[in-house]
Amino acid sequence: MRSAVGCVLLVLVMALVPLGAGASVALAATPGVSAPAAKVVFLSAITFTGTATVTPDVSRVEIVVDIEGSRRSLVADVETSVRNGTAKLTWSLETPGGYLLPNTNVTARFRLAFADGSTATGPSTTVEYEDTRYAWKTVTGDFVTVHWVDGGSSFGQRAMQIGDEAVRSVSSLLGVAEQNPIDVYVYGNRQAFYDVLGPGTRENVGGEAHPEIRTLFANIGPDAVDDPWVGVVIPHELTHLVFDSAVDNAYHYPPRWLNEGIAVNLSEGYGQSDRSAVGSAVSAGTLIPLRALAAQFPTTRERFYLAYAESVASVTFLVDRYGPDAMVKLVRSYADGVSDDETFRAALGVDVAGFEAAWLDSIGAPTPSPFGPKPAPAGPVPADWGGPAPTPGTIAGDSGAPTPATSEGPVSAPGPQASGSSIPTVIAGSFALAFVIVLMIALWARRRSTLRSATLTGAVTSEEAESSQSQDELMADEDVVDSPASVDGAADR
Repeated sequence: MRSAVGCVLLVLVMALVPLGAGASVALAATPGVSAPAAKVVFLSAITFTGTATVTPDVSRVEIVVDIEGSRRSLVADVETSVRNGTAKLTWSLETPGGYLLPNTNVTARFRLAFADGSTATGPSTTVEYEDTRYAWKTVTGDFVTVHWVDGGSSFGQRAMQIGDEAVRSVSSLLGVAEQNPIDVYVYGNRQAFYDVLGPGTRENVGGEAHPEIRTLFANIGPDAVDDPWVGVVIPHELTHLVFDSAVDNAYHYPPRWLNEGIAVNLSEGYGQSDRSAVGSAVSAGTLIPLRALAAQFPTTRERFYLAYAESVASVTFLVDRYGPDAMVKLVRSYADGVSDDETFRAALGVDVAGFEAAWLDSIGAPTPSPFGPKPAPAGPVPADWGGPAPTPGTIAGDSGAPTPATSEGPVSAPGPQASGSSIPTVIAGSFALAFVIVLMIALWARRRSTLRSATLTGAVTSEEAESSQSQDELMADEDVVDSPASVDGAADR
């Protein structure tokens, strides 16, 4: 009976083992992350939240953020104390003024990184960063969509017509087919305009184009829609967007003076104020070299406007001297990612320096002196100097550099003799003296140790004395062998 019951129990246990193992596998957690939820607070932050199933082999949780117009991804660690189980995830992207512009898409996804180096990425979420402070009015034309706050529908229609005509004209000139939409945000309030662009914006800026998000921001009051300036600022900034489409490449962007010069030339031409600024700079010798205008323009008001005046002056000269087709060829050549000199040679037959020299000659200006490091002025020479006076920027020993006479010279502190230096002798003597001192100290210490031992042990037998003498001789031999090491050790200390 007992054996029968035992058999039944054994069968039941064996039947339950696979079931238990299966249940354990079914309950095992699978690592993963959810799609982020996004909360946008304009001019503050975008906060992404979600959950992650974390297992012991997960080393960290990350978030990967892609900002429209950027060629790089932002990767950051998401803090969590959970090491095995479900974790709540929260991470914020701070968006102060100027860091992230309105009309920019932001895509984010959570990612698990495992101890073995592998990763698991979750689904993504895309959110549009918008200026939610205002109820925007919108009108869409053939190329541009205008967003504005202050003013009636006629204001938006006027801005849209100016924008469409500008894009149509510049696209036709540069041979660019603009198909992607362009957004124009018009701020009637100047402070609101600067809040968006950030604290680094210069106080004389009334519009900015951002080709990476195909968006133009402009500061135009509702009562200024018919102002001639509006017919300049919108075409000017939209020209930058079309110009960017024409030269788009991953290697090299054209110099800024060319970009701004074309924008001014097409939106308002080479006007009298710009001509006066260039003429005054020629007379005063204060022209800015074109190579100094390849990136950022000066920050002071006078030099800032002179930079624009020189840009449109040089581009106008380019069109007059080489023709509109050459200007278009020059712009389109940049799409190949070549250097400035290669582009200018291909389109105009001269490099940038040759073009600048021709332009300067046409306005009767000498080559401007570049700012930057210059040779230091020659300093005073000693009273006993025997050579010719030094010239600025020369280095002793160079060809043509003055050298002091060998028979006379300035009085100087005593130094090594020309016939042979005594420094090596002094160093060798110092080492020898140190060696003797260390050896004497070692022998004295040994002698004292021997006398102390004799005092403590009293008289010894002649056999013991003979044995002690033999040991002393042996130890003395060892001291002689070890003494160089002892000296080295003392020197190290």
